[in-house]
Amino acid sequence: MKILASDFDNTIYFPDNEELTNKNIKSIKEFVTKGNIFCIITGRNYTDLKLLLNKYNIPYTYLVCEDGAKIFNNMDYCLDTTYLDEEVINKVKEILDSINCDYYLDDGYNKTEYLKDVVKIVVNCKDEKEKERIVELVKSKIDIHIYASRTHVNIINKTVNKNYALNKLIKLEKLNAKVFVIGDNDNDYEMLKSFEGAVIKNHHESLNILKKQEYDSISDYIEELINI
Repeated sequence: MKILASDFDNTIYFPDNEELTNKNIKSIKEFVTKGNIFCIITGRNYTDLKLLLNKYNIPYTYLVCEDGAKIFNNMDYCLDTTYLDEEVINKVKEILDSINCDYYLDDGYNKTEYLKDVVKIVVNCKDEKEKERIVELVKSKIDIHIYASRTHVNIINKTVNKNYALNKLIKLEKLNAKVFVIGDNDNDYEMLKSFEGAVIKNHHESLNILKKQEYDSISDYIEELINI
């Protein structure tokens, strides 16, 4: 038995390439059918992710959402949540309001105004320079985990990342098997650094330093794993 933890967007799911997405899903089904554990680990929230999992009938053993702040089993029971501190939320909101950012608070399922349930603050922004400015400004004032994705700036608890969540999942579920990981973006860095794994060829430049084997798709990587 093996454990494979995979990023979702542009690793499993390619919005502009349904043929590749379907190829990946077919390989995931084969991987799971052979008795392996498959974990999807993503920056998306649960509700957003489940819409696509249901649409494409993608199997999974575990879901790790919000970059690790929410962990679910295959019955969609939430095993663990890491919240943002209310004081931190208010400080971040003050900064974002001061520069007129368009943002919302996320409880792992939906937008919320209830501060006790917040796991992520999401800033809507596509401009690369503006995203960089927001990240640097917030980091200079608050000790928090903040990073830019393709269309957002994401802010979560300073202890949270995909590596943190994967290790917590292994401990919670007492998993005892070799772990492999694959991803393509900056928020995959920590787990790719800590576990044996690979990157999608079209990946964020920050992952180059890890010198991981590159694959055109997760399907190609799964084919290799199955034959190990």
